[in-house]
Amino acid sequence: MIMKTTTMQMQYAFWILLIFSISIASSSTVPSLQGITNQTRHGVFLFVFFAAGPVIGINYGRYGSNVPPPEALPSLVNSLSIKHVKTFDLDPRITKSFANTGITLSLCIPNDKIPSLSTNLSEAESIIRNFILPYHKNTIITSISVGNEVSLLPQFSTNLVSAMVNVHRSLKRYRLHKKIKVSTTHSLAILSRRFPPSTAKFHKSISDSVVKPLIRFLQRTESPLMVNVYPYLAYKQSFRSIPLDFALFQPMNSPKRRRYVDPYSGVAYTNLFDIMLDSVDSAVKSLGLAKIPVVVSEIGWPKSGEPGETAASLENARVFNQRLIEHLRRRWNKVPVYIFALFDEDQKTGAAVEKHWGLLYGNGSRKYDVKISPPI
Repeated sequence: MIMKTTTMQMQYAFWILLIFSISIASSSTVPSLQGITNQTRHGVFLFVFFAAGPVIGINYGRYGSNVPPPEALPSLVNSLSIKHVKTFDLDPRITKSFANTGITLSLCIPNDKIPSLSTNLSEAESIIRNFILPYHKNTIITSISVGNEVSLLPQFSTNLVSAMVNVHRSLKRYRLHKKIKVSTTHSLAILSRRFPPSTAKFHKSISDSVVKPLIRFLQRTESPLMVNVYPYLAYKQSFRSIPLDFALFQPMNSPKRRRYVDPYSGVAYTNLFDIMLDSVDSAVKSLGLAKIPVVVSEIGWPKSGEPGETAASLENARVFNQRLIEHLRRRWNKVPVYIFALFDEDQKTGAAVEKHWGLLYGNGSRKYDVKISPPI
């Protein structure tokens, strides 16, 4: 029998599917949202950790055959009106190239250094002496990530916090610990439950042994939790139940604008990004820990992917990044984000979509226009 479905039934079915799909989707992300509701979020207070306006940076990856040399970076970054850059290594050429530019750098210690750093303070001090001390007076280094997305990798996660502690101790020895924060980046795969966002939790295998001591370290050192957020990946794995416009920050004036209210917190959402961010806050709270500032260490949208990945397009990439910037300007709770990425990386392994996240071509020209002005 064919029955006419009412609007209410359709909306109900949509959110049931969304609950299921986000719960199983693999994606990544930082803290809470500017909602469209007057209801107060539990446990929320405004961190003055960040500037009054949104902080928007860019990731600089180098697995590309035509990526410009480090010396060309400052002018290219300035051309985007961006003043914050995140790297995936400690290359002195990059650090030196940003000297006296006013552009900040977030550096990264490679994953394979973590085991030795955890047991050898002198190894951490060597890194600080060789890669930080010669440059920090002229280059604004704001943070060091100890590894990248290693929380679920046993060969690294068991040593992660002790490695971070040793890096912090080394910075403290040179009185740089207040200027340069120590953290590590996480994929949202660290969450075993993500939806509804108020019920999110970390995987039991790491919640007490890795995540809890890690967050306590971050709180003690006044450092942010760094999380990679990828609405595209959540959409890709659950496209049948997540509308594309919900992942792309549906326009505020859209007559068909969707709205989801968390049944437990009462918070209203109009986009996937804010749902993912609040799930991080809730997971931290589930450990009995206080709210912590979060930085979105990676976020973006690809321009291309495998055949059939129609949502991965140049226009959708432009729309997502532009609406992300506009959304961040409206949020009452300002959250720093680093867009992924400055360039495409055609030498990356894995799925084709991994290669197509750049804002610029190798010659420095823009793929599409994104307005990030004034510089933020």
